[in-house]
Amino acid sequence: MEQRLTVREPIAISPEEVVVNASNQARVLMDIVNKTGCFQEINGKKYLQIEAWETIGAFNRVHAVTEWINPIMANGIHVGYDAKVNLLNANGLIVGGAIMPCYFTENACKGKEGDAKDKACKSAAQTFAASKAYRMNYSYIAILAEFEPTPAEEMT
Repeated sequence: MEQRLTVREPIAISPEEVVVNASNQARVLMDIVNKTGCFQEINGKKYLQIEAWETIGAFNRVHAVTEWINPIMANGIHVGYDAKVNLLNANGLIVGGAIMPCYFTENACKGKEGDAKDKACKSAAQTFAASKAYRMNYSYIAILAEFEPTPAEEMT
């Protein structure tokens, strides 16, 4: 069966419309984040946690999907995982993505042993990659909402 790719021209909107839309999202985001507390304050600055970045994605009908998780090896020793996460729009098209590592020495893995440490590391690598992917596409919304553009997961 032959597959055909259909390319649609993007709908052009003015910079003013982009700012109005982003400002509306920022206002709603501030309300949600302040009510739920899904941010971390570090040295007097506020950093959004993954749940807030996912909220921005939901505003834009975009969600994160893990493409792969690979072990990180150093001198023949398994030291963590890399994860690649894509952002997909409502049509299933990739509109963003990121690759991020998590090492067994990171906070997400501390105090865990064996399978629990392995699962925590895989999960954290996916979380780090997802928050980075959202940040790369939507940091301007976080800034308009008076949050730092760096995800909290990258700060801790």
